[in-house]
Amino acid sequence: MVADQNSQIDQGVVDAITALGNAKRLEILLALDTVEQEHQKPWHTMSFTELYDAVDVDSTSQFSYHLDQLVGQFVSETPDGYRLTYSGNKIVRTVVSDVYESTSKFEDSEVSGTCLFCEEASLLATLDAEQFRIRCTSCDAILVTDFFPKSQTRGRTTAEILESVGYRIWSMHIQLRGDVCPECFGRVDTAFDVYEHNGKTHHLYSSTCRECKHIISIPIEVTAAFHPTVLYQFWEHDISLLDVPLWEFFEYITSDVIVTNIVSDDSVTATFEITLNDETIHLKMDDTGTVSIRK
Repeated sequence: MVADQNSQIDQGVVDAITALGNAKRLEILLALDTVEQEHQKPWHTMSFTELYDAVDVDSTSQFSYHLDQLVGQFVSETPDGYRLTYSGNKIVRTVVSDVYESTSKFEDSEVSGTCLFCEEASLLATLDAEQFRIRCTSCDAILVTDFFPKSQTRGRTTAEILESVGYRIWSMHIQLRGDVCPECFGRVDTAFDVYEHNGKTHHLYSSTCRECKHIISIPIEVTAAFHPTVLYQFWEHDISLLDVPLWEFFEYITSDVIVTNIVSDDSVTATFEITLNDETIHLKMDDTGTVSIRK
């Protein structure tokens, strides 16, 4: 465990990572996972002999050495045999999905939506610095930035990749609403930030994980739009917000469907008016980010 990123790294972390630096040890983890998949049974065990036979190793002594390096952190030794631990299972999922690899190529694609800053319909989905980005080709604002693992692009067309990113962003927002980090599931601390471009500003709701320090920022209007009353209002007008990617959602801000008034910049309190076909919902957000009906 790393309690403080500025402190010395715990030797246990170094030892765990070192233990994975061998092909035979990864084969052991994959063999245990394969048996789980074949039996459709989580935590299925294998005997020493079964596991040895499943891995191409020259001798039992050599195999025992490699297995011993994994037992505890990545493999659990039980009276019934050996099985993957939670950590071992996560390593296997990472290896087989290639989620640890960034996407190497992606065809630039024009997407629907308007820029929050220049309000032009000139958005482009692109791969930049190994990250997925939505940027405006008119004013060069960066509107969306997200991880872009290789596993997200495999077997998907460009349109399907874009759709998957849209759902991934909403799923992250939903987890953050529950104080859950989408990366490591730790607790998050929330604060407000301001994104400025070409003299125009937009307020963001920023969440930082206490454990892995991952930061996710999203316009405060999203917080208002996901209030149950607003979701229902959109649904009544045949719009499912969960199916609208964030970059298309921006149009509701630029077209004044969602109008935001920052009451205080010090603690960031705000009011919102959401109007569809002359039906308006009035909301307010306090300094904790909690949104409620404004009467």
